[in-house]
Amino acid sequence: MDFLWYELDDILHDKITFVVMIAKYKNELIIIRNRNREVWELPGGRREEGEFIIETASRELYEETGSIKFELSPLGIYAFHDSYGMAFYAEVEEIDELPESEIAEIRLIKSLPEGLNYGEVYYKMYERLDLVRRTNKGLKTYKINYMDRPAKYEF
Repeated sequence: MDFLWYELDDILHDKITFVVMIAKYKNELIIIRNRNREVWELPGGRREEGEFIIETASRELYEETGSIKFELSPLGIYAFHDSYGMAFYAEVEEIDELPESEIAEIRLIKSLPEGLNYGEVYYKMYERLDLVRRTNKGLKTYKINYMDRPAKYEF
């Protein structure tokens, strides 16, 4: 499997087509199960036309987990199957009802389990988060209140 990490300024952000988040709520990881798949995944999804990538991450976190107040920190850009994605760390403060969407359920867990859909990618993201923390690279953090978000974010 081809998987490469890039720094946030190495790739033009308009080339990024999807996001994935390592999201924590009350010190537990949030995983999701899509109605159409029987496997568990991390929250994330495709970028909509005209969206800033931080908006994509905010929207997907809300749609897939019901998170309405959270902090997002970009971890890096990665190449996977000839596409670029951006990985984020999310610290969730408040979760509301799960919106009507393709998500059947969410679960809070202590650590990433075996057998996640796209598991190897997720484990590499977790390693990246650990590396960023160990090297004291400052993470830029965006405080988001999804129900009262601005029309535009500066990245």
